[in-house]
Amino acid sequence: MPTQEERLTTLEYHLDQFKAEATTYYQEMAMQVTMSKGLTEDAVKRLMQLRVQVDKRFNSTDQQLAEVKQEVVGVKQDLGVVRQDLAGVKHDISEHTTRLDRLETKVDTVQTTLAQILARLPEKP
Repeated sequence: MPTQEERLTTLEYHLDQFKAEATTYYQEMAMQVTMSKGLTEDAVKRLMQLRVQVDKRFNSTDQQLAEVKQEVVGVKQDLGVVRQDLAGVKHDISEHTTRLDRLETKVDTVQTTLAQILARLPEKP
């Protein structure tokens, strides 16, 4: 059976090994945590930059959409004016058609009257 001093020496040796391993693992863990922190900070910076870019694009898109809406309102107003003008043209054409029908009737009457007059005239010798 080992003596108390041998047991103490063995215990001290194992404790020193444990300390060395624990220190090594702690250093590795600290390095990994530091790397993770650096990567996380970098990711956060990139996400913030991305957010700024997305916000700028959304603002630009919103502005362009507002401009398009204004243009659509203008086009609708112009279309309303065109419709009114077209209705006026249709009305004018209807009046002209009515007048032409009356004139045709008059011309037909004049032609009939002329035909009757020509029928009564004696023929030339």
